[in-house]
Amino acid sequence: MNDSDAFLVAKAARRDRDAFSQLYDRYFERIYRFVRLRVSNQADAEDITAGVFLNAWRAIERFSPKHDASFISWLFRMAHNALTDRYRRHHDVVSLDDSTLMESHESSEQPEDELESRLTIIALQQALRILTSEQRGVVLLRFIEGLSAREVGDIIGKQEGAVRGMQFRALEAMRRALLLSREGDALG
Repeated sequence: MNDSDAFLVAKAARRDRDAFSQLYDRYFERIYRFVRLRVSNQADAEDITAGVFLNAWRAIERFSPKHDASFISWLFRMAHNALTDRYRRHHDVVSLDDSTLMESHESSEQPEDELESRLTIIALQQALRILTSEQRGVVLLRFIEGLSAREVGDIIGKQEGAVRGMQFRALEAMRRALLLSREGDALG
């Protein structure tokens, strides 16, 4: 955990709202993006993300840098658990829209480039949909959030080797889906 986070977490644990607000501002987008990529609509993603931060505020004094890899990993674990609970209750179907995957994507000047980008996003959406919820979570945490396999393991409660295995199987399934998609496009 970086020194800035450690300082803010220590202050927030003493119920300093400003310190927690800074942590919220620092990590809201990452947690929201992780949640949004796994639920079917924006309102649900906002509710779940708000719940994660509310739970974090309530439990901040229990955060331990000795037991938790980092504050962001702790937040991701809370988000993962909230999503798992939601899935058990609702069996939510994931809907990944263009705006979610391309939040920072700027429009290209060339229409062909824009079309190619949109087709790529659609293919990725379809490939992500074939994954299990757990595999999808691993892929999103590893490649969208840039977390290590160890950090992902801490979040989802698995050993690093198990995370790497899930990642391998997920990427292989996505590769096959993308190949089938390309073959279908070539035939069509």
